[in-house]
Amino acid sequence: MIVSNVEYSDWRNMSECAVSLGEGINVLWGMNAQGKSNILEGIYYFARGRSFRGAKDRELIRFGCDFTRAKLAFRRDGYENDTTLEAVIPKTGKKHLSRNGAPLSSTSEMMGSFRAVLFCPAHLTMVTGGPLERRTFLDIAISQLSQTYLTYLRRYTKVLAERNMLLKNAASGTRVTETEWDVYARQLALYGSWIAAYRAEYVTYLSEAVARYFDGMTGGRETPDLTYTSHGLTETMPTPLSNMAEEPTAAQDALYEKLTANIDREIIVGSTLWGTHKDDIRLSLNGKEAKLYASQGQQRSIVLSIKLAEAEISKKIGGEYPAILLDDVFSELDDSRRNYILGSLDGRQIIVTSCEPDIIPSNKSGNITFRHVKDGEILEE
Repeated sequence: MIVSNVEYSDWRNMSECAVSLGEGINVLWGMNAQGKSNILEGIYYFARGRSFRGAKDRELIRFGCDFTRAKLAFRRDGYENDTTLEAVIPKTGKKHLSRNGAPLSSTSEMMGSFRAVLFCPAHLTMVTGGPLERRTFLDIAISQLSQTYLTYLRRYTKVLAERNMLLKNAASGTRVTETEWDVYARQLALYGSWIAAYRAEYVTYLSEAVARYFDGMTGGRETPDLTYTSHGLTETMPTPLSNMAEEPTAAQDALYEKLTANIDREIIVGSTLWGTHKDDIRLSLNGKEAKLYASQGQQRSIVLSIKLAEAEISKKIGGEYPAILLDDVFSELDDSRRNYILGSLDGRQIIVTSCEPDIIPSNKSGNITFRHVKDGEILEE
């Protein structure tokens, strides 16, 4: 999967900007606040359906403008022609998405068309932050590989919000029938058990690949481990990413039991205390919790290994490598880690942002494209 071109109109600080990209390594370089990360933000928007910086869609519109437009052209492996995705985001009203000129009804319909793996400094919170950071990583990674997972996730989120409102109403004295509690428990158990099954399989692949990449990056001196924790986890789980035939009935039963056995306690706190919205990945290094005992360098190596593993799993499940986006990452790595990352990603498209063009080690002098970004434009040199 290769990004060939991306165009922007009134996106962030870019009035009109077109960026052509090549296979291999692409370096977007320039001083800070010139638009390098804005370009990556636009590319990744088509993989995730939103800004990786947490910005609302309307915050992507250049100041004083009525709308913004981004258009991405990419080539899939084995295809002769590019696929084109376009997003038009107005200041008021609904955004418009299209694929090859045909309208798309929603962001979820767009997701999966184009896949990308992003690493930026903020991703260190995957180790240092709370469970939400790690669940978000899982949801983004798996949603790019499975529309079914994304559907279950959206349904679960909707039903969870409704059940939490029901709990608050019950706490204020509103009568809720046994039938209502049962309906919500069964729906959450159904969607949650599938979510747990997808996540459990993904983390199995992830843990194996992370251990391998971390070993190569650090010389085998330390051993990381990733363990999935979930209320929906049972001794045997189906593997829906590779085989949809088996259903997670045991996990569904386990979740249903938890969701019906503690309603009085949940009414007191006003929220659902059991379910896959409480899932986590436990990260350890040499048997100790990475969040507490790993150094900043070790934490960075863990996250880099996770991102390399994400790209590998995307190829394993999706059949082709995603675009690799590295936002201001190499500046804090030594040459050995830079060389290891580039060697691990050899033959894939990598798009790197940097303040200096010489961020790529001198021994990587092959297929490299440089683009100088200044004031929201690509300078011709």
